[in-house]
Amino acid sequence: MMFMNIIKEYQAWLKQAQWNVSAVQWIILSAFLGIAISTAAYFVITVSKLPISPLMALVVLFVVLDLMLGYPYFRAVRRINSIEEDLPNAFKQISDTLKAGGTFEFALREISTSMERTPLQEEATEILRKLEEGQNLENALKGFAENVNSRLVKRTVNIIIDSIESGAGLSDVLDKIADDVRETHKIVKERKATTLMQVLFLVAAGAIVAPFIFGLVSTIIDFLIISTSQGIRLTAEQIATAKNARDTIVNLLQSYIFIEVLACSAMIAVMREGRPVKSVLYIPILLLIAFLIYYASSLAIAGLLLGRH
Repeated sequence: MMFMNIIKEYQAWLKQAQWNVSAVQWIILSAFLGIAISTAAYFVITVSKLPISPLMALVVLFVVLDLMLGYPYFRAVRRINSIEEDLPNAFKQISDTLKAGGTFEFALREISTSMERTPLQEEATEILRKLEEGQNLENALKGFAENVNSRLVKRTVNIIIDSIESGAGLSDVLDKIADDVRETHKIVKERKATTLMQVLFLVAAGAIVAPFIFGLVSTIIDFLIISTSQGIRLTAEQIATAKNARDTIVNLLQSYIFIEVLACSAMIAVMREGRPVKSVLYIPILLLIAFLIYYASSLAIAGLLLGRH
């Protein structure tokens, strides 16, 4: 039951993104591509004997899955944000048209003309089509709220419908709603501006500083093992034990980087978006930056201490 609910919700996001594909098909395709790319990365690392842990193949798998599954969500969020940003101007335009003696249908035609190639223009055209087919304004607006998975849009539509049913002037109601929506967007922008320093700190600490230090630590362990084996006659068993311990430490450090990036992404999503689920927008890029910094640091320090090029 829970799995079906997840599929249903993801299908709704695909619809929001105007992604005409089944949720199950897209998930299977994403999993197939993720496994294929991560397998190829594993063979490249092992066959070429690169100084990179084979566990990076798991990171590649996660990043590919996140990008594939998160891209429709990103498109849907971008579309919803575009509609919410254009709503105040659209409501003001409709209100001015109604005050000038025009009809609601005429105002929608003006929006369809003035807001070309925008998501709101597409929705306005759909509302106009329903009205021309004989549906009443209430059902057309409810259809608009269902098509746009936005709490702001749904609340706005409910206020408009309640105002019409109570006999309030639609033009005045739209004016007030436009001002409220504009203030809401202003508050959201102010929140993002005030949390910018915290976000930069999380990115710097989680995706740059910590991976750099861990790359330095892993290389220093190699340096200590090599210098000790050259200065003291160690048995092959002792050297193998030291290298196994080194591999365990490196794997733990890389696992920590992975978990740390997930935590930082979740905190950034909460601070900027107010929803942890939106961390999918930040995870891939932060993971990529973190492991690039880690291996760049490791290889650079190895070149200085161990003479690797």
